[in-house]
Amino acid sequence: MTGMARVALSPSARAPVFWLLFGQVVMFTGIAAIFPIAPLYVSAHGGGAVVVALFIASPLLGNTLVQYPAGRLCDRIGRRPLLIGSRVGFSLFSIGLFVDAGPLWLLTLLRTFQGLTSGAYVPALRAALTDLSDEENRGRRFAQLQACEMVGLLVGPLLGGSVALWRLSGVFGVAGLAVLAGVLPMMRVPETLPGGAVASALRRPFPWWRMRGVIVPALGLAALGAVFSMYDVVWPQYLTVRGYGPLLIGLSISLFAVPILLLARPAGRLVDRVDRRALVTPAFVTIAATAASYPFMRALPVILIVGTVEAVAMVAIEPSLFAVIGDTASEDVRGRAMGVGGFFEFSGLTFGAAALGSLYGVAEGLPFWGGSTLLVGAALVCALGLPSPEMRVPRRQRAPETFPIREKEVV
Repeated sequence: MTGMARVALSPSARAPVFWLLFGQVVMFTGIAAIFPIAPLYVSAHGGGAVVVALFIASPLLGNTLVQYPAGRLCDRIGRRPLLIGSRVGFSLFSIGLFVDAGPLWLLTLLRTFQGLTSGAYVPALRAALTDLSDEENRGRRFAQLQACEMVGLLVGPLLGGSVALWRLSGVFGVAGLAVLAGVLPMMRVPETLPGGAVASALRRPFPWWRMRGVIVPALGLAALGAVFSMYDVVWPQYLTVRGYGPLLIGLSISLFAVPILLLARPAGRLVDRVDRRALVTPAFVTIAATAASYPFMRALPVILIVGTVEAVAMVAIEPSLFAVIGDTASEDVRGRAMGVGGFFEFSGLTFGAAALGSLYGVAEGLPFWGGSTLLVGAALVCALGLPSPEMRVPRRQRAPETFPIREKEVV
């Protein structure tokens, strides 16, 4: 584990952050076990490439639709009810997928319900983490969150590949148990939304579409999400065609997490110290180049080397973009701001799985090249639109980042 991950998960660290991130490690390890196996699970039920894409896209669609409403809700009732209740719901739906009884459409419906519960959890998690940080270390906090998720991504796919040797549906049982176990440390996280902020949230407008610090990073997250979910659909099929089985597929996904985990600490420091445009723009371009090159590769060592380059480029993107959103939103609208970021991110994930993923059945290179095009567009948007460094000063000292609004405008 990296130095940053050790600090984040040390009991001597600020206790609420420790329990929040520790719970996320446990949960994400179980959830990541599903990633390499979901396409194989659908194939075992007779589904083709389009059905695989829909099975992966359906929970992402549910996740997308609930993001902003869940963000509004956690600005009104607090973070804890969603942090805990949504995860219990996820575990319950995991039971049906583990039992593996019924037609494929019913199993897809259960996955959709899992997506709805996950969508309710994500804005609350990110809002709580933002509440527990300040503008001087917000990038590091989100880098810590990413590092903790990389621990899950490192272990989870290996776990999933091993469980799949026994039973493909076993990965859903593992995910449900891990999420339930992760609820226990989450219960030690106090409510981070002050009572006064609740009253303010009920009446304060939030024109996020006018905020550079929300809409621009949200567009970047949409492009990144599209490529991530494209890989979820395509990667197991891509390596299977090249003669590699579930264990090596899981290993390749786990190895992708290693550079991100090792570089999380310096990346978090950079996010808080330098112009985020200088980090995000070349990173998007690099990932676009690696994505476009995969269709031309056959040897696993070469594929893994290119994947490592891709992971190094990716390490600072998500912490940078969510830190910008966190800097922009005050505590009374923070749930909605993270809901907007999540809405765009999961919209991208849904598009990547349903649209880009299904293109694999047409031609192998199409999903990779389509994702590469989106990443180049995200690089241009972030280069031109992300807030400049001089805007990143303590909130009490800086001008509002929104365009003028009329008093009659409502949320």
